[in-house]
Amino acid sequence: MIVMPRARIAVISMHTSPTASLGESANGGMNVYIREVSSAFSDCGIAADVFTRRVGADDPEIERMAPLSRVVYLPAGHDHSDKYQLQHHVGEFASRALAYIEENQLEYQLLYSHYWLSGLVAQSLRERLGLPWLHTAHTLGLVKNRQLAPAAKPEPVERIRAERQIATEADLLIASTDDEREDLALLYGADHGRIRVVAPGIDLATFSPMPKRDARRKIGYPDERLLLFVGRLERLKGVETILRALALASDRRHQDVRLLVLGEDSRDAAQSEKDRLRALAAELGIADRVDFLGSVAHHELPYFYAAVEACLMPSYSESFGLVGLEAQACGCAEMGRRGVLLAQRFPWSLTADRVWAAMEPLLVAVAKDAIQPT
Repeated sequence: MIVMPRARIAVISMHTSPTASLGESANGGMNVYIREVSSAFSDCGIAADVFTRRVGADDPEIERMAPLSRVVYLPAGHDHSDKYQLQHHVGEFASRALAYIEENQLEYQLLYSHYWLSGLVAQSLRERLGLPWLHTAHTLGLVKNRQLAPAAKPEPVERIRAERQIATEADLLIASTDDEREDLALLYGADHGRIRVVAPGIDLATFSPMPKRDARRKIGYPDERLLLFVGRLERLKGVETILRALALASDRRHQDVRLLVLGEDSRDAAQSEKDRLRALAAELGIADRVDFLGSVAHHELPYFYAAVEACLMPSYSESFGLVGLEAQACGCAEMGRRGVLLAQRFPWSLTADRVWAAMEPLLVAVAKDAIQPT
């Protein structure tokens, strides 16, 4: 049976697919956010086409995520490991997206971009399609530079300039936290009246408490006290802080504690962060108590959250801390650099409902303009 959507949204995620493997390259919470919100849109009758870049020969042209939600892969540029080089292909990607829309006679009511590279694409498409435009930043360059990790490379001026344009020109900005709203207003000059705060949700069917003993057996660590880090490996994430703290704890008769590190290199620096952290663990004398387990499938994370004493998030800056929300939903203590208690537990469907509620006034305004007499 063909289901007719009540609205159709073009979602822009240029540099990464919402279905990409998590914890490696540039993949993380933003991928989960886009996938879950787009799928939740589908559940309430809203079609969402996510336009992303094809990076390999194995990428399909179309990937279905939900009955009314799909990923559209477009060729643009080369398979850059450095996402900042993708700025040179923004125009090409926008042209490819426009060509796809015209060839398939698609009619969208709204553009919704994620991250600054996609914001530049949406800015170009808005000019050509005349559609209202929403944007979620996920991270902000000025915030990352303000709390830069030691020896980390600062975000480039081109990104900051682009984020300023997006913050002042998008019709509506969706922030995940009150702090992000204030950063958009104070650092980027965004109008408070064009910012809505919508917190991310959780897949409550996947992330829920389970017996610690069962979870430890499942992941292969039945008899040890465990600490956990989940995320891309880059200096921003602050894993070095955990290693140094673990070395100090060893001197205080906590030698039975083991750290599990889930994630791969983000490839944002010349040196492998995993190699650097391995070498540091050896230098600190704790290499035998730190396991780098690589990227783990998202649906397997609940076993790790339920098995450990705490999930550690020592990031120098964190936009909305989806890992912390998921850990808490599994009954796991979350410890962050700023000591912020997240304590939120609602499904992605509520996040999607709130984003849609923010979108609707824009659609109403467009409809009114369309019927105004000339």
